[in-house]
Amino acid sequence: MSREIVATPDPEKTYLITYEMGVPEDTVEGLLPIVALKAEQLKVRGYITHTHGGRKVGGELEGREEGLKLMVEWLKEKSQQKDGPDEKRGQMAEPRFSKWKLQSGAKYDDFFYC
Repeated sequence: MSREIVATPDPEKTYLITYEMGVPEDTVEGLLPIVALKAEQLKVRGYITHTHGGRKVGGELEGREEGLKLMVEWLKEKSQQKDGPDEKRGQMAEPRFSKWKLQSGAKYDDFFYC
């Protein structure tokens, strides 16, 4: 009886980052579901919530490296969008992100907003 050595793939690495960005008070309610939908599309888990009296949103993002990179890029682009033809820049502040932390396992099952 022969034994074959079968290579097993490395387990997928899961990373966690925290983030925060300033937003106009009147756009927070519309922004939360859009961010949640994008996170779902990119298979990113975590949450987004109001902070500082409705002037900022923040939370945690968790997932594989590629999905997180795309989510970070998307949030940066979203903060730079023009709100109208006469405006030079959107009213959202560029998001701030923490350093990436390698997780030993998943902390969240999905992405949610509150």
